[in-house]
Amino acid sequence: MELVYKAVMLSQGGRSGTVQSDDGSVKLKLAVPASMGGKGDGPNPEQLFAGAFAACFEQSVRHIAKKAHLPLRGCYVEAELSMYITFEEAYRMALTLTVHMAGPLDQAAADNLLERAKGICPYVDATKTNITLNLKAVLDTPVTA
Repeated sequence: MELVYKAVMLSQGGRSGTVQSDDGSVKLKLAVPASMGGKGDGPNPEQLFAGAFAACFEQSVRHIAKKAHLPLRGCYVEAELSMYITFEEAYRMALTLTVHMAGPLDQAAADNLLERAKGICPYVDATKTNITLNLKAVLDTPVTA
């Protein structure tokens, strides 16, 4: 296995603290969501996780489409992360990724593209036994000029 990239992030103060990258390109003050008893006046770890997962999965979709010469003209991913607490007071997450695709694809091809992207996305692999993942392909009609 060949190392492609290594990210280093520092966290201090937990959910109401800060996160920052070792190279200084990212520095965020976190906030506890209002629904969890906080003020909700800033980003929270779940938002960052959902955004990172969506970006990684979108790249996997684009990569598979390009390699397979599929007519994908564009796409974007909406990530909806839900947090649950079990009877044992353990937290669990469910993530729904809705992938909006433009191009002359039919639903079967779009669904197949998501399944193939799921097979190469490192976020899917890293979370496959500890998060419920739902994928949905939505065909968007391209805007004509």
